[in-house]
Amino acid sequence: MWISVLIAIIFIALFGYLFPKNPDKYLKDSFWALKVHDSKKYNFIIIGDSRTYRGISPYEIEDILPDYNVFNFAFSNGGLNPQIYKAAESRLDATQKPAIILIGVTALTLNDISMPNEQYSQELRRPKEEVLERIYLGKYLNYFSPVSPMVVKNILQGIQPTSNYISIYHDNGWVESDKFPKDTLEAMPFYEKDFSLHTTNYQLLAKLCQQINLWAEQGIKVFAFRPPAAQPLITLEDSIGNYNEDVIKRSIESSGGYWIEVNPYLYKTYDGSHLNKNESRKLSQYIANKIKVCLGY
Repeated sequence: MWISVLIAIIFIALFGYLFPKNPDKYLKDSFWALKVHDSKKYNFIIIGDSRTYRGISPYEIEDILPDYNVFNFAFSNGGLNPQIYKAAESRLDATQKPAIILIGVTALTLNDISMPNEQYSQELRRPKEEVLERIYLGKYLNYFSPVSPMVVKNILQGIQPTSNYISIYHDNGWVESDKFPKDTLEAMPFYEKDFSLHTTNYQLLAKLCQQINLWAEQGIKVFAFRPPAAQPLITLEDSIGNYNEDVIKRSIESSGGYWIEVNPYLYKTYDGSHLNKNESRKLSQYIANKIKVCLGY
């Protein structure tokens, strides 16, 4: 019996190791549960929406600013409002001066659509036993994540997929992303639909500036930037989305924050809205160097 059990264990382990995995099952669940429920503190916190959590890599920032331990605390449809400010503060170690908060400001972060912070709130409400399962067992269950038989068949026959969406989930909150074939107009219909319902809410900007002023008074350095996107999407945000970058920049700077100018046309997206992993690293290095100069390093 013990020999049979041992053979079964070896067979299952090999099966789990050799067969393809589906990272968008257990690893994805573990990633978001850990992002919301982990209590570890950092002296550099990043907030924003999906263009920020896919677009800013803490690794590059830490390489350029080695005194900082960086965490990407951005979420899908992440709104800039008191709920997320309080959550970011709870993860910020402000004892090491100066602590830093980096904010990706898009037309949807200052928008009524993102006010509920649905992804963050959903994870916050998740039952405790489910959270523990996702955090502690997710990486092990990933070895047995369900994969389509067609995917397995194509791998065994050496057939390359005609399309693929890649997401690699890092414990520092960054999602390393890519997609092929690329379609820089893919995101446009979703933004057009959102902007037909709501546009940039400048009352939320005023509240953001109040929060930045409070952070500045506590000695926290606040930096903000507009995550790059494809030119058609930038034009859409500026027109239908009523996103006025000059107004947002002046408001943030007058509240004690620092605005980092980003030329969106220097960065390539895979869907019009999100940067692939190499462009994300490039942007992260650029922003880190701007912060480094501002800090007087």
